[in-house]
Amino acid sequence: MLRQAGEPLGIAVYPVGLDAEPEAVPYQNSVITAEIERWPETALTRELATHNSFVNRDIFPRLADRLTQKQLLDQLNLATAPWQLLASQDQWPQVFANLGELAIVKRRVGGYDGRGQWRLRPGQESQLPADAYGECIVEQGINFSGEVSLVGARGHDGRSVFYPLTHNLHEDGILRTSVVLPQPNPALQQQAEQMLSAILNELNYVGVMAMECFIVGDRLLINELAPRVHNSGHWTQNGASISQFELHLRAILGLPLPTPVVNTPSVMVNLIGTSVN
Repeated sequence: MLRQAGEPLGIAVYPVGLDAEPEAVPYQNSVITAEIERWPETALTRELATHNSFVNRDIFPRLADRLTQKQLLDQLNLATAPWQLLASQDQWPQVFANLGELAIVKRRVGGYDGRGQWRLRPGQESQLPADAYGECIVEQGINFSGEVSLVGARGHDGRSVFYPLTHNLHEDGILRTSVVLPQPNPALQQQAEQMLSAILNELNYVGVMAMECFIVGDRLLINELAPRVHNSGHWTQNGASISQFELHLRAILGLPLPTPVVNTPSVMVNLIGTSVN
């Protein structure tokens, strides 16, 4: 989708697989971006790891690990669910004493769409694989009234623009539907923009980032950050004056960042494929 967004602007986008041979990829004089924040080590990724024009190259590992991501939020005093590193089985009494009777365990790296995550109560600790200890964080289960995400973009000059808050419905940990209104709750919108701005500026991040939040009363708790174009922002292709994909390209290439305009409600339905018999 980045490729299609670049065509009207005269920007050539070359999608490449991580297992491509480096000599087959014209990366030497290119600006490098990514649509995923973690990748295996291959001949190509070893070359890109030292590329001076790989935008956000050193930020991806920090946000791909939930431990260092949570540490960043704490450093900035941004609200998130109470959490801790889960290092051993011996911690469970202290975990439930500190975090409550519902513990959400997440693998530090990987784990999405319901995979690599567990909802555990006292007596269910044995459901967690032995190899999870030391490789997971554990969070307090939050009683929230809704889930929203804020998609924004920051340019090389430090200016940021944002879309309206998107309301998300998940089923079994997988995003099913996103709904956006042209006039979001102003207090929550302002709160979300302040939070995401603090993160973007602290990291000196350039490009599109999504911030997923829980609504708890009249405040937001940050759930996770995605340093890339995001599935909860796909509605922007048809529902906004500029898509998240064009906005990302403009940001990383130093082009002007127009403020997105949204005039009508939009709904995105996430179509999930199933195995064929």
